[in-house]
Amino acid sequence: MRYASVNGERREAEPKLHGTCPNCDREVIAKCGQRRIWHWSHRGKLDCDHWWEPETEWHRSWKAFFPQAWQEVIHIAADGERHIADVKNDKGLVVELQHSPIAAEERLSRESFYERMVWVVDGMLYKRDLAAFRKAVDFASVTSDKQNRLILIPLTERAEIFRRWAPLQCPVFVDFGDEELQIGGFVPPERLLWHFLLDRGTGRVVVAPVTRASFIEFALNGSDLRYLALMRRDNPRRRYRARMSRF
Repeated sequence: MRYASVNGERREAEPKLHGTCPNCDREVIAKCGQRRIWHWSHRGKLDCDHWWEPETEWHRSWKAFFPQAWQEVIHIAADGERHIADVKNDKGLVVELQHSPIAAEERLSRESFYERMVWVVDGMLYKRDLAAFRKAVDFASVTSDKQNRLILIPLTERAEIFRRWAPLQCPVFVDFGDEELQIGGFVPPERLLWHFLLDRGTGRVVVAPVTRASFIEFALNGSDLRYLALMRRDNPRRRYRARMSRF
């Protein structure tokens, strides 16, 4: 964990600090080594939330976009079940940051538990995912939906990254970091996330590119997402643009 309770205050791990877990109130130890980012850990092999995954720099960089009070928030269901949400904003929207592999059963359990949530997935976990996604997107069929969002129909559905997140119940946004991914030979001018959508007509997973900056603003204050949209053919130099769209 990034935060623990130290003398009643929310603190990050530092050498020689002693704290308690905000979820189970048991003792946690400040792990401040050289190989891993500094964090809090329960004594022994105790883990009070089996949904929790080891914190990485990728997690930390995403959490840093949000106020500290929204990070690692205890979410309690009506029946008393408790879990630690990676990010939960002041409107109750949960953003789960997923780096490690996750079983379909656990994914669906989390979605049912949090109800109002979105996934941000680290697309760089598996090298084969990046290569497969790059090919699927670069040679994808390009169309648009009723909201005029640019929609990519992947070259193949067999890529594991698409199958891994089906069936789609809550929104999934995949983050490939600074990797340059082309759309039909065009390099988008902004850093993107890749929104996986279900085409209800065909049952296939399709992809809608959305600007990363607008996703962060959406999670912060509920503003519109900006998806890429097709430009009119009378402007051949700018094939795509970003367009505001309700989530």
